Amino acid sequence: MHINMKYYIVSIGAIFLALGIGILVGFNLNNNEEISKQQANIIKQLDEEFNDIKEENSNLKKELNGTDKKYNALISYVNKNADSLMTGSLTDKNVAVISTYEKSENVNTLKNIINEYGGSLAFDLTFNKEITDEKIIKEAAKKTGEKFESTADIVNYTFDMIKRGNNESLNILKDLKIININSENGEIANFSSAIILAPSESSNPNEKFNKLDKFVVSKLKSQNKYIVEAQTTKSKTSYVEQYAKNKVATVDNIDEKTGTLSLVSLVQDENLVGNFGRLDTASSLIPMEK
Repeated sequence: MHINMKYYIVSIGAIFLALGIGILVGFNLNNNEEISKQQANIIKQLDEEFNDIKEENSNLKKELNGTDKKYNALISYVNKNADSLMTGSLTDKNVAVISTYEKSENVNTLKNIINEYGGSLAFDLTFNKEITDEKIIKEAAKKTGEKFESTADIVNYTFDMIKRGNNESLNILKDLKIININSENGEIANFSSAIILAPSESSNPNEKFNKLDKFVVSKLKSQNKYIVEAQTTKSKTSYVEQYAKNKVATVDNIDEKTGTLSLVSLVQDENLVGNFGRLDTASSLIPMEK
């Protein structure tokens, strides 16, 4: 019988090929089993973590519900008892109200708060947009004989004249429409606190603050005056961040009883610095002793 070597080579090759395929299939089967185990472990771990998150979320919801109840109870209590809590709180307090960039629509709101709770309005002062006009600053320098070169110079001069009770010099600034100032009792020099009303609508509060408000804050602090920045819940622009950076107390909801209570408490104490009201920037709803 003639042996065909080619047949043997093909047969041996087929055997080794089959053996290789068998080993590969067996390896994959084992590998798939390991992968399945890993997947099962991962799914189990994820399921445990998901349950933990669900439990934590449930606890947070309960905690938030409890906080909301306390928060609403506090607001309800203040709304019912605010007047009795604040009656006479501002007795012997002379307070200035200052508007930056034109007279604020909230001046009358502040006047009513000050008067209602026993305080006196020393004056309401408005800085008009003309205070940043270089031509008008030069004109003011000529008419007053002062060396005005900037908005800061005008601001400093204004408060220096208020401190001296110098209405004549202030009238020069009024004639140039740089400021408006009104006093109910004529005692403009006698005040210990100032409430500032920044413009309620502005596309760039940082720019506005740096052009005018920061000079007002700096000068008032140099004269040892207590300052509060006030705004309403309807204000489209908030200046809390800018004033807070300059360590000035703020109230963002003076149109509400809780905001009125905050404002009166701050002016009464003339020492606290913090951010109060409803905005996310507020540290608490009202000033509270720790």
